[in-house]
Amino acid sequence: MTTHRFSRAAVMAVAFGALVVSAACTAAPTGAPADKFAHVLSDQQLAQLRQCESGGNYSITNPSGAYRGAYQFSRQTWNGVAERHYPHLAGIDPAAAAPADQDAMARALWSERGSSPWPHCGRRV
Repeated sequence: MTTHRFSRAAVMAVAFGALVVSAACTAAPTGAPADKFAHVLSDQQLAQLRQCESGGNYSITNPSGAYRGAYQFSRQTWNGVAERHYPHLAGIDPAAAAPADQDAMARALWSERGSSPWPHCGRRV
């Protein structure tokens, strides 16, 4: 039987590498949804829409609470888009959803209905 001696640095490098691979393999797929409709709006266009709708604030709600998040989704619209494209986001409060998920949902909605859900801000994109 052969005994191997490894330096502490080598053991830590291997352990850290395993942690990085593990984290990458188990991370939530928040980046994946954005890719599905990335061709619909550029990042710059999305930023323009977001700035107009919410001042760029992903957690904002309008005074009545009816419209939520960076793109001011109603819960009904959010859930409908989620059910069609990202079922794991259905039932989540748009204002509490991760920024990447809100971006993906805005792109998905734009792919279906163009600027019409955002009658004022959509014209600026």
